[in-house]
Amino acid sequence: MKANYHTHTRWCKHGTGEIEDYIEEAIRNGLQEIAITEHVPHKDNLDLRRIQWEEFLNYDHALNQAIECYAGRIHVIKGFECEYYPEELEAYRMFREKYGYQLLILGQHRSGENREIDNFAEKGVYEMEVYANEICRGIETRMFDFVAHPDLALQGYSRGWDSKCEYIMRMIFEKCEEYQIPVEVNANALRDKRAYPSEEAFQISKEYRLQYLINSDAHNPEDLCGTAIQEAEAFAKKLGITVLETL
Repeated sequence: MKANYHTHTRWCKHGTGEIEDYIEEAIRNGLQEIAITEHVPHKDNLDLRRIQWEEFLNYDHALNQAIECYAGRIHVIKGFECEYYPEELEAYRMFREKYGYQLLILGQHRSGENREIDNFAEKGVYEMEVYANEICRGIETRMFDFVAHPDLALQGYSRGWDSKCEYIMRMIFEKCEEYQIPVEVNANALRDKRAYPSEEAFQISKEYRLQYLINSDAHNPEDLCGTAIQEAEAFAKKLGITVLETL
């Protein structure tokens, strides 16, 4: 493992550890680069489990200080994990252009016109289709650098893998192939024994010309390069997936 591009800290309200703790862990494990990718703040502050809009400048200052402190020892990338919410795209552009957030990850945690669908919760076919459509619309903006946990919609779908699951995953993989956007094997979900990453989903992904990343999606420093990364590497090896070492 040379890099991790999906990392959360205590700033997201459901993680632990300071920015520096993750950078130190990355250095101890020989990583060449690390992206700090908190859940992006939204102007409406509807989600309390992320940086709030008025906290952004303090967070950005802390991140800039950490980057300066470790310059020459490791490459630290400023990033955000973002949902495709059309009303927030202008803010995402501002974060990139004004504040230097180079890496924007597409991770659709809630869906629907009013964000009423929790993509971790129990769901049916309708909710999965809404998720897939939003992921595809997000990719079409060309704003995002890779898709985090592309098969998140399978979480909470009680029927198990079926033709509907295959349909929504093919929608996503086709769009990723068209726009040449990598997809993530999410180690955090393996650690927590979630329904994703799905062997069935990633098996059909091989029918498309895709690039793959393994990321820890760490929410505490010890998970950055922990055993779940080895599980993710074994998952990819079992399926014959070649993973990018760096972006």
